[in-house]
Amino acid sequence: MKRILCLLFLFLPLGGCSSKPTPGWIVTGNQQLETFKQHFLTGGQPLVTERHFRKAVEEIKKGGDLDLLGKIWLTRMALEVAALGEIEEEDYLKVAAVQPVPANRNFHLFLTGDPMAVDGCLLPAQYRSFLKALQEGDTVKVEKAVAAMADDPLSQLIAAGLSLRRHPENEAILQTAVSTASRNGWKRTLLAWLDRLQTFYAATGDTAKAGAVRQRIDLIGK
Repeated sequence: MKRILCLLFLFLPLGGCSSKPTPGWIVTGNQQLETFKQHFLTGGQPLVTERHFRKAVEEIKKGGDLDLLGKIWLTRMALEVAALGEIEEEDYLKVAAVQPVPANRNFHLFLTGDPMAVDGCLLPAQYRSFLKALQEGDTVKVEKAVAAMADDPLSQLIAAGLSLRRHPENEAILQTAVSTASRNGWKRTLLAWLDRLQTFYAATGDTAKAGAVRQRIDLIGK
């Protein structure tokens, strides 16, 4: 059961895992969420992508566990950060209003609020060095912290996305995110980061690099 839970909620520590048989609603919820994640990151057909997420939510609702339900909505929010999308927090906030969970609330703050207010001890371990660099406001340390997350590509993209919300755009972080999305075949996410990289080069006056990125987008975006 511990393995399934860790797969299902990649971004948040659950605690309380046991060796008891995994309930069917958790297994099915995990399967649906994993399928949703792949469709979301690669740019699957929107209706199909959304269907998998809704099925994941319905499975988690079967257990009536609001902690897990909050986590599934936070997972969706984190994916939006990774793909440079708009964060929709309304559904998570509805759950949190009924049952506040400190770890969930802290992760929500990590995604949407002031980094200085985030408690690193309540964050998943993979984000703690990144958070420390973010809180220190040191762009070089942020860049290094993002690069150091190479073994956890999705968390790396989430950190890269958050870095863009807090600091001036950084070519190294943009290139890292492009490479990570490319290596994992996450086409939708790759195109989002390439578009951001092109904008960066255009803003800095490097028309040659901006043009090369544009050509890459045109070739793979078809």
